[in-house]
Amino acid sequence: MQRRSFLAATGALLATPALAQPRALRLMLDWTPQGYHAAWFLAAERGHFAREGLNVTIQRGFGSGDVVTKLAAGAAEIGFGDPGAVVKHNADHPARTVVNVFQYFDRTLASVITVAGRGIETPADLRGKRIAAPAGDSGRVLFPVFAKANGLAPDDVTWITVAPPLREPMLHRGEADAITAFVSGAFFNLRALGQREQDIRMFRFNDYGVDVFGNALLLPAELATKEPEMVRGFVRATLAGLKEALTDPTAAIAAVRAREPLADVPLETERMRFIMREAVLTPTAREKGVGHVDPARAAAMVTAMAEAFGVATPPSAESFMLTQFLPPAADRMLPPMGA
Repeated sequence: MQRRSFLAATGALLATPALAQPRALRLMLDWTPQGYHAAWFLAAERGHFAREGLNVTIQRGFGSGDVVTKLAAGAAEIGFGDPGAVVKHNADHPARTVVNVFQYFDRTLASVITVAGRGIETPADLRGKRIAAPAGDSGRVLFPVFAKANGLAPDDVTWITVAPPLREPMLHRGEADAITAFVSGAFFNLRALGQREQDIRMFRFNDYGVDVFGNALLLPAELATKEPEMVRGFVRATLAGLKEALTDPTAAIAAVRAREPLADVPLETERMRFIMREAVLTPTAREKGVGHVDPARAAAMVTAMAEAFGVATPPSAESFMLTQFLPPAADRMLPPMGA
């Protein structure tokens, strides 16, 4: 009797389906972990990824545009990168296209930045000036579009090609009159060098005729087609982490510092608040929810990027600026920043 009971129990165990294993994913950031990445660290720490059946490894990146190339090469499944760079990539690599499944930053952080005393109070004052930037900097690549929108010719300025860590020091020392950079880095770097906040001039591209989107969640188109529910789960977990990061900035930065021990807590707290104001908590997001993509604006971005990159036949905006993975707008409304 005992033997029959044992065999019956053993058979029942063997007949029980194995528990589903979490889907392992690699998320590539645009740079080293910083305050504005807190949503994903909280999503991992508080179980939002796990509840969606995901096991996410977060890895640093080496630039918003580089994320697109790395995704196409298989270095990660999902990335936080520049949807503008997708325009050229998809035109050049139609068999390895990348798509945008969640427009996280409503505005680009790209800007032309200068300081008081350089005679630059408007974009027109850049004529005849020296601008320092790396060759592939987003702002430098887009500068011809910025110039056209502000009555300048691209060759009205002289470019100084520098490594990223050198541009703010060169501006500070007077070796350059302006730089192109993301405001999220340049603003804080210039302050650290001794520039007074009121002396920093930032010509944000979105405010000066180049109304393009900022960083978004990107992934290979093939993966989005094969695993749509995984993508929806990742977006839901991201939203949960983002809402908690906004509600409790202290916990958000603590989650970042747990992964990046060298993170400066006061600096990253301020940086997160700065970027949320600049790129996430925008009027559009407050009205229509984070992740909203206006078709006309997306098409205009493709046109601007095609002009900047010299793409003769760019992909259509609707081919890669996807919205079908988003939850309803009501679920994408964000709380205000907590204390």
